[in-house]
Amino acid sequence: LAEDQRDEFSGWMHVGDVGELPKVASPSHRRELIEWLRQNPNTDPWQQDDWRQRCRDHFATSACALYALTRENFWPTDRWRKALQVWSEGKHRKRSWRYIAPVLVNVPDVVLQDLAPTVSYWLQAVAETFKDQASHEAHFFTLVERILALDIEDDINTGDLVGQAINHPVGHVTQALLNWWYRGSLEDGQGLPEELKATFTGFCDTGIGKFRHARVLLAAHVIALFRVDPAWASQHLLPLFDWQVSQQEARAAWQGFLWSPRLYRPLMEALKRPFLDTATHYEELGEYQQQYPALLVSAALDRGDTFTKPELKNATGSLPANGLHDAARTLVNALESAGDQRANYWSHRVAPYLHDIWPQTRDRVSPEISESFARLCVAAQDKFPEALAQLQNWLQAVEYPGSLVNWLYKAGLCDKFPKEALEFLSRVIGEQTQSLPGYLGDCLKTIGSALPELKDDSRFKTLSVNN
Repeated sequence: LAEDQRDEFSGWMHVGDVGELPKVASPSHRRELIEWLRQNPNTDPWQQDDWRQRCRDHFATSACALYALTRENFWPTDRWRKALQVWSEGKHRKRSWRYIAPVLVNVPDVVLQDLAPTVSYWLQAVAETFKDQASHEAHFFTLVERILALDIEDDINTGDLVGQAINHPVGHVTQALLNWWYRGSLEDGQGLPEELKATFTGFCDTGIGKFRHARVLLAAHVIALFRVDPAWASQHLLPLFDWQVSQQEARAAWQGFLWSPRLYRPLMEALKRPFLDTATHYEELGEYQQQYPALLVSAALDRGDTFTKPELKNATGSLPANGLHDAARTLVNALESAGDQRANYWSHRVAPYLHDIWPQTRDRVSPEISESFARLCVAAQDKFPEALAQLQNWLQAVEYPGSLVNWLYKAGLCDKFPKEALEFLSRVIGEQTQSLPGYLGDCLKTIGSALPELKDDSRFKTLSVNN
């Protein structure tokens, strides 16, 4: 009997590190490996072997063994799956494409159906590696077409559409085509190559459910597609962003775009109405919803002639509370990123935005927005008095104001603007404040030294007593 008495039991259950399971060594010689694969087409879940490592360390041996079996029309899919996963990495990409593509291009449909997720991922990985030989191009596009022709479930739900797309065979193939396209020297207006135009046009057919994964990824690359072929993009891709045409497709397109958005003015002009309409569909953007207010604020801060004040004001006012909070945080980040130009940026960008675009109704005040606007006041630095005057009605007591008081003190605003600093402290520190910030005493001391008469101010006394 084996030392672990495995032969005495019909079933085993293992708890703990899978690495503790016995590992079987695959043969290192090609002929023996062929026979071993024939006898072991699938991985034993209860007995590990070193097939992955064999594919990683001995590419020629493992690839030749798999090829020999295909000549017998024997395709051990489990072994192929693990091999292609390994060959999608690093140094094996180029070599595996050279020797494996001519084999896989003739894989039976039933086998390709089973291997579709792995083959498509491998195509995505190798798309940037092979050269422009006719045979390589032909194999690449043949495999792409064959995978797209498979009966693959769309697997689309209401969750993260981007995550679903990048993990789906159709998404893999779409990204592979994009990777192949990006290898060239792209120029504005040059048009899409014929190898892609028909396929990408087919992807935009909303009647094909599984192609929504492709549409999500095309939307993520809409700026490049629009710049290279504005006519094609305007006809086929941009309509997908229109909420009034299809809310389902628009949700997918905007999630794809907001995955990694950029503000490209010509595109925003073409998508102006759908972009503004997205404010009323904020919750449908899922985990990418925070990107939209950031883009909306960026468009408003550098408006140009693309959007009017009323358009931006209406869109901003249509945001829900959490969306408005995201917008407020974007304002803070923008001002803090201005560096030495903060005062100028406040006067020419942020202050006009707050006056012309930001909702002015008191019912939009929230603790989160109040805290962001308090931080915005401090970030204004030399324009701190102006910022406080403009935003004071949005400030309210913060539950944990430690960071705000810390920033106020370190920015030197208590010494430079003692009267405004006292007003600021009295607004952000209230009865519901859970813990008094450590820098409060330093702030009060500095304020009292800078303007001694403020020590008799009721606000100063209240803060001093609490401190």
